[in-house]
Amino acid sequence: MLNSTQISKAILDLKNDEVIILPTDTIYGLSALWNKTNEVKINKLKNATNNKPLIVLISDIKQLDGMHIVENKAKDLLFEKLTTVIFKMNNDSQTIAVRLIEREDIKTIIDEVGPIFSTSVNKHGDKALNKKEELLNFNLNLNVYFDSEVTNTKPSKIYNSITDEWIR
Repeated sequence: MLNSTQISKAILDLKNDEVIILPTDTIYGLSALWNKTNEVKINKLKNATNNKPLIVLISDIKQLDGMHIVENKAKDLLFEKLTTVIFKMNNDSQTIAVRLIEREDIKTIIDEVGPIFSTSVNKHGDKALNKKEELLNFNLNLNVYFDSEVTNTKPSKIYNSITDEWIR
C-alpha cells in the first residue's frame, strides 16, 4: 500500500493534470484524470493512436452517474474481482471501459480526484512493466508511486455489455 505522503503527492499530481504511474489491483498503470486531453497524453506516451480507448478506474459505483452511460444491468459485474466492463455512453457512438478499484490507497486517491485512467505501463504492443527500475526508466518525466512489485501481473477480465460477451 502507498503511504500517506505518496497518496497526498499523487492526489496533487493528478489535480495538476499530470500523468503518473500508480499500482492497481492488477498491474502498474499510467494514470491521469479522466478527460480527453489526458487520454491523448497517455496514448502518446505509449506510442498508441490518440483515440485508443483506456480503462477508467472508479472508487464508488455512484461515479458511473457522471459518465453518462446507458443504464445497464452489467454494472453489477463491477463488483466481481478484477473485472472491467465496457458500457455504451448516452451519445450512441462512444463506449467507456470501467473498473471498480479494490485497493484502499487508490480508492482514497480516486475519492479525492474523481475517476482516473489506468493503462499498462509499456509502449503499445510491448509487455507491461512491473519492476521498479523498469517503471522508473519508462519516462523520466513521470512520477512513479511504487510500493512493491505487483505479484498479480494478470490484467483484469473484460466484459463488453454492448455485445454481451467476455473479451478477456
